[in-house]
Amino acid sequence: MYELIIIGGGPAGITAGIYAARKKIKTRLLTSDFIGQVGLSGKIENWPGKTSIKGAALIGQFEDHLRQHDICISEDDALAIEQGQQQFTVRTGAAETLLTRTVLLATGRTPKRLGVPGEEHYAGKGVVYCTTCDAPVYQNKNVVVIGGGNTGFSSAIELTDYAREVTLLEATDTIQADEVLQERAAKKGVHVLTKQTVQEIQGDEYVNALVLNDGQKRETDGVFIEIGHTANSAIAPQAVQRNSQNEIIIDPYNCATNVEGFFAAGDVTDIKDKQIVTAAAEGTKAALSLYSYLRNI
Repeated sequence: MYELIIIGGGPAGITAGIYAARKKIKTRLLTSDFIGQVGLSGKIENWPGKTSIKGAALIGQFEDHLRQHDICISEDDALAIEQGQQQFTVRTGAAETLLTRTVLLATGRTPKRLGVPGEEHYAGKGVVYCTTCDAPVYQNKNVVVIGGGNTGFSSAIELTDYAREVTLLEATDTIQADEVLQERAAKKGVHVLTKQTVQEIQGDEYVNALVLNDGQKRETDGVFIEIGHTANSAIAPQAVQRNSQNEIIIDPYNCATNVEGFFAAGDVTDIKDKQIVTAAAEGTKAALSLYSYLRNI
């Protein structure tokens, strides 16, 4: 039996794995890959110690650091977690049945996709899913934001501090964002177009144009897709509390959930700021909290 199974190979899961190994916790880390949202980011400029680094390179450094430690790593999916008496059973895609005293879920969240041609190809090459992460890269550029809700308008407003021109596209004829955000966007010079959908994302090495539903082509240096995210929390036991966005509710002090022995960290939780540095910090906090928990039960 393991003392801890970590599920997730992003900043939260990897950092938790490093700390768990250093604390000599008998740990197994499960992840289908070490890519995630970080690996798809074109350029990261807010990770301390690196003024600029590609997302794939940064997550590669994370993985290399993890593998320097004595920890069992399986590049495999966790398919189900069953809660038992003072233990959990984790079933994997490789048909393994693993027993553990505790679980740390660090599966992150998945941005909702447009599902149009060119989107996947240009992810990290002009297609962006995290404005706070990538906005500074688009200094004096022409950008388009997809999504007319509060998230889309907040993204557009933030981008005006960097981009030369910001256009926001909404698929319907009604804007859903709060009035105060609409007013702020107007003052910031955001161009808002309704009844506009993207049919295709085009480019050369990087994005350079969008094909819209009316057949027109709009030139752009980047497209920020802000139509929501899905927390990857479905695998958690039914008893684990979630909020209305399906994010796992944790105690901000120690990353514990309402289920004894079940912890969560990073973007899958209800923490406010979804950033690489906060996910790594939450992974650290969770691992240290788990160490204390395991040594006191």
